[in-house]
Amino acid sequence: MARLESNIPLAAQIAEQLRRRIASGEFPVGTKLPTEFQLAQDFGVSRNSVREGVRALVHTGMVRARAGDGTYVTAADALTPALRRRTTTERAVHVEEVRRLLEREGARLAALRATPEQRAALRDAQEARLAARSGAEYMAADLTFHHVLLEASGNPLLCDLYRGTGGIEESVHRVTPTDTTYERFAARRGELDAAHEAVVNAVETGDEEAAARAALHSVLLSEALPSVEPSAEPGADPVR
Repeated sequence: MARLESNIPLAAQIAEQLRRRIASGEFPVGTKLPTEFQLAQDFGVSRNSVREGVRALVHTGMVRARAGDGTYVTAADALTPALRRRTTTERAVHVEEVRRLLEREGARLAALRATPEQRAALRDAQEARLAARSGAEYMAADLTFHHVLLEASGNPLLCDLYRGTGGIEESVHRVTPTDTTYERFAARRGELDAAHEAVVNAVETGDEEAAARAALHSVLLSEALPSVEPSAEPGADPVR
């Protein structure tokens, strides 16, 4: 049974303990929290106290209640949803500038700190990018590449900031064509692939300045790609 203090409101204590358990990975993002009944038994409190505690986490954006289904974890901390809310009201150019800074510094630190396992994972992600034969495969590999790169920085706060500002997700979703038009996109992405290869090479050799330059170059190239037109007429080329 979880231990609660007597001088702090129960709902606040429950919210804090659940926040810590989510942050520790006990309840990963995407998973469903135990039921109110199960949590009430765990904490030794009423279901009303659990409901209030969970509601506090809903307000932070860490969890989301689905009517008739349960409550799901949507973020590992309160920072990520707070930043996401801010980026939706901020000018796009300001968000892009922050992402460039984070990616560039993340790559520089990765060149200094990446473990052999992380270097291997980054190389594997790049190979998967090159081998992608559909929009879905390319998107998954590219997201993995950038997540591995930032994790290799060894700075968890930098990773949280990166995720909170949308990371590379928005860019990947914006420019990756559907599978029916992917071949035309793949034929034109050579410079982007080369920029990612330069990032991997710099991280593998520990060249922090080269890693920073290559990462910034890859982001700028991605930003320069035209958006996919979801309503394009059949046969139209969505990548101009």
